[in-house]
Amino acid sequence: MNTRNLASTVIVTIALVFILADYAQADKLQLEDKLSKDISIKLADVTISEALEKIGQKAELKIALSDEAIWKLPQGKTTRLSVELDGPLAESMAEMLNAFFMRYAVGDEEITIYPRPELEHILGRPTKRQLEVLRSIYTNPIYECLSNPMDTISKPLGGNAPIVGPDALEEIDYVLHKLCGIEPDELRSSDNRFTLQRPVTFANVLDQVALRIYEGSRWYLCGMDFPNQAPEIRFVLEEELREDILDQIVDISFKDEPASVVLQRLASWTGMELLVFKSETSWLTEKISVDMQNTMLKQALINITTLLDGGCEIDVEDNSIRIKGPIHRTTRAPQPRARSPQSKPQENDKETDSGYVGKISIPMDGGKYYIEFMLRESDLTEQLKKLREEKIKEILGRQPEPVTKRIMPKAQHDIDMRDAVAP
Repeated sequence: MNTRNLASTVIVTIALVFILADYAQADKLQLEDKLSKDISIKLADVTISEALEKIGQKAELKIALSDEAIWKLPQGKTTRLSVELDGPLAESMAEMLNAFFMRYAVGDEEITIYPRPELEHILGRPTKRQLEVLRSIYTNPIYECLSNPMDTISKPLGGNAPIVGPDALEEIDYVLHKLCGIEPDELRSSDNRFTLQRPVTFANVLDQVALRIYEGSRWYLCGMDFPNQAPEIRFVLEEELREDILDQIVDISFKDEPASVVLQRLASWTGMELLVFKSETSWLTEKISVDMQNTMLKQALINITTLLDGGCEIDVEDNSIRIKGPIHRTTRAPQPRARSPQSKPQENDKETDSGYVGKISIPMDGGKYYIEFMLRESDLTEQLKKLREEKIKEILGRQPEPVTKRIMPKAQHDIDMRDAVAP
């Protein structure tokens, strides 16, 4: 193919990309238009999946729960609710989702539900009580500072203030003093109260306390869902928070899912980076069924990788989960095809041992991670081969050398494929 034809092909390809982008943009605009229309629907005691399906049917659009949202709902897809929508769909649905600290995002073909950042202050699945307290923490303003810090925070939280440690209460008292413009060493009688210079939420106070306790510390709600027991607020370092996340008790169930999907899902629950070191990838495509009850999250990860004949190393300081495998399995080297002396070599035989000459990187989840596919020379079209040769000659001033497969030393056999299984 000459340069003019190649240029024409590139122009046509670029034009096609823009046409597809225009179609996607048009679909998105249609979804946004449907969200702006009024809707009237009343649903009583249905699961959130049923509610979204019925709302979608009424509005003639598709609404889906993301995996992250399912993990952060009290009972996952079976979480029950009663709701009455009356007015613009966008406003009504946002109000419905606010009860669970969820949000929606408009895609090219459907509306997807995701958890909001506030839910990072609850480990794993939130309980109904935790959601109620979290809502009070983020919405009820504090106007004044009383002598007892527990009294100060109890009032905006409806008298059911979360339990906090003694040191944390001292820090809360200090922050409240500063917000009132009062020096912390000033003596106060038991009946004194001060007005804050500006109202703040308890979430704002907790964020400031976390910074005072230690740079990089975090606060979160924990505690069992027992009657009349308020959730407890804990302040921990980032590494301690990861340990607590890994130690949480979970129930997991997967049926005929690829191992890579299961590992990705569990890693996303931890919020840690998933790194896969492997020399052979077929073990990650195997479909597995897993059913574990009352198991620590980190133990579930270890159990599954062991089931796959792999190894799992969890490093909370490095914020990473390293998966290696397979440990005992070996992959049989492909045998050369039998060929009679009279037969001619097939065209692709000479490229059987060729190494990689390029890769395709596909951005996922808005560019948070990439799925990559490696390309051999035999994967390229004739046009791309020609273009590759021309570019190499242009840069190096000579024709490219034949690409041969490198045999790596045994110590380097496992390759760091950071995004092959991405969190």
